[in-house]
Amino acid sequence: MHQRYSQAASQTEKSQIIDEVVKMLGYNRKYAIYVLNNPIPAKKPAKKRSKPLKYLEALPAIQLVWEALDYPCAERLHPVLLSTAELLASHGELLLTPQIREQLARISRPTLARRIAKWRSPKPKRTLPHPKPGSRLRSKVPIECYAWNENRPGALEVDLVEHHGGSSLGHFAYTITVVDVVTGYSPAEPSLAAARPPSFAS
Repeated sequence: MHQRYSQAASQTEKSQIIDEVVKMLGYNRKYAIYVLNNPIPAKKPAKKRSKPLKYLEALPAIQLVWEALDYPCAERLHPVLLSTAELLASHGELLLTPQIREQLARISRPTLARRIAKWRSPKPKRTLPHPKPGSRLRSKVPIECYAWNENRPGALEVDLVEHHGGSSLGHFAYTITVVDVVTGYSPAEPSLAAARPPSFAS
């Protein structure tokens, strides 16, 4: 409207433009004339202030610990970050200054996850098959889900598997799998077991 008003050739044309502004915007006529002669400058979009990155000094140490532990996720790395860094420093693999030690102890898990997401892991991504909803296999296998909030190593999940080929008679092996839910450490220990046929009293 301002452009049309400034290029108007006659007072009649300017008056028509003023009438349009008053009708569309509900301005007072004198205020409409003032705005057309002095347009309000458009507001510039506010610039987003970029926050300075924290823990820059500790990033090389974090990456070294991440690689030493075989590229774990932030949930598993965060509880053992400082202790593993201290272990690497004791073997001369890492220079651990008081500033780096403080940053390793202070960094939060979400911040650690954002830092790790920018690094490339050489481990291939595992894709698990998703069964179709309502499949016969899924309906026959009981699954219990529960929430855990452990953040210290030592909470274990244990699974026992019998390798007997469908029969519990004779000699066969057990596999005991123990998984630390925080660090992901998973040793497997096989053991030999023997089962006797059941005896029935007459």
